[in-house]
Amino acid sequence: MPPSNGFESLSRILNILNALSSLESAADARETYPEFPNLAEHIAQLFLEDRLFDILPRLETQRELVMKWQPAVRPALDPYISTQIGVLSKNFDDYETGHFLDYPDCCIRSFSERIRYALDELHERELAELGKRGGSKPYFVTTFGFVPCSVLCEESHSRHLIAFAEDSEVDAMRSLEVEIARALPHSHPVYQGSYYEIRSTLLS
Repeated sequence: MPPSNGFESLSRILNILNALSSLESAADARETYPEFPNLAEHIAQLFLEDRLFDILPRLETQRELVMKWQPAVRPALDPYISTQIGVLSKNFDDYETGHFLDYPDCCIRSFSERIRYALDELHERELAELGKRGGSKPYFVTTFGFVPCSVLCEESHSRHLIAFAEDSEVDAMRSLEVEIARALPHSHPVYQGSYYEIRSTLLS
């Protein structure tokens, strides 16, 4: 069953990391998480070596802030955590990393095989077409770092990785970004205060 909001979507990641932190053997992670066996084993081994002692409290803090704001879209995972567990490295297959983050296969394929590392002219064309037709909410929001195969991807919408949003919803997500940045400082240069990517769907 897909998550019902951004809070449940982020909670899924916390539940996986909690489970990996309690394994007695890193090899057990491969059977437990067959969609991302190498990444799961790597994370479990880091937990066994006590090298991830601080990431669960950080993620719990992020989850509490997300619970407070109940955003329609999940914010990007705390980049300190992503760095520590290897998600931001290129040591693992895009499909493994994507499955850990609950990205749909269609979007992982688009990202990996078509080299779509950011919202591009095809996404912009879709947004422009929506603007011409009217009826869409004024903003398109994605989890920062996630590149959907299409702004209309139903799987991405159902997993709360993208959404069309009203002004009030965007205001809440921007407030959430500020609170996360304040509560969880880090040194990653790209994610400084950015946990969402927000685009207008209105014609300029």
